[in-house]
Amino acid sequence: MSGPDPIVRYLAVETPEAVTVRYRLAGLGSRGAAALIDTGLLILLVLAEAGVGVALALGVLRVGDGRLAGLVPWIAGGVILAVFATYWGYYILGEVSGGGATPGKRVMGIRVVRDDGSRAGVLDSIVRNVVRVIDLMPGTYAVGIAAMLLSPAGKRLGDMAAGTAVIEDRGHDLTGGPPLAEEADERVALVRDYLGRRSGFTPEARGQVALELLALWGEEERARASAWDEPTAAGRLADLAGVR
Repeated sequence: MSGPDPIVRYLAVETPEAVTVRYRLAGLGSRGAAALIDTGLLILLVLAEAGVGVALALGVLRVGDGRLAGLVPWIAGGVILAVFATYWGYYILGEVSGGGATPGKRVMGIRVVRDDGSRAGVLDSIVRNVVRVIDLMPGTYAVGIAAMLLSPAGKRLGDMAAGTAVIEDRGHDLTGGPPLAEEADERVALVRDYLGRRSGFTPEARGQVALELLALWGEEERARASAWDEPTAAGRLADLAGVR
């Protein structure tokens, strides 16, 4: 299910400084595999919560010769609330705290971004996951799959409503040319091009492009967490590419 998709599509974002950043859109196979992984993890979490609830209920019934049996409905209600919170919180917290990637998406190397390439926020994640209820209809994800096949950007209804897209974590193309391969020499070429042209960019454009390049080396999260300024990011890129 995670094999290569027959059609490769891209999300192109152009900054005000005419720097075009292209993201390779995640295909139906990788998104489906991520959904299966997330569903499996959700089932495990729900089973664990149900198990705790059953254990608590049995313990209450055994204490005091059943005199505390009135607590059992409250335990059942708590389990139902926990399952509800887990289902919705799993996707929303996973995407927001994981830089757009739930555990399943992270395994498959894909993530959610806004249509302008920026990180999806809490409201974006809430909208796309609430509309998931419609995408799931009639219980086989048929509506969502049909929407992804018909959409030029491979979007399900939730993505259309939230203004988001699902992209691959690798394969960004900052040159507007062919898709970026994973070979190190092509990443180095992009870093060289950026370092040679950065003086002509605005500070905002320099920072944006630097983060996109750091993402190719797997260091975007480190840069964001450490609040690197653009010169620091440029220096790190030069070190990574061996061109300082």
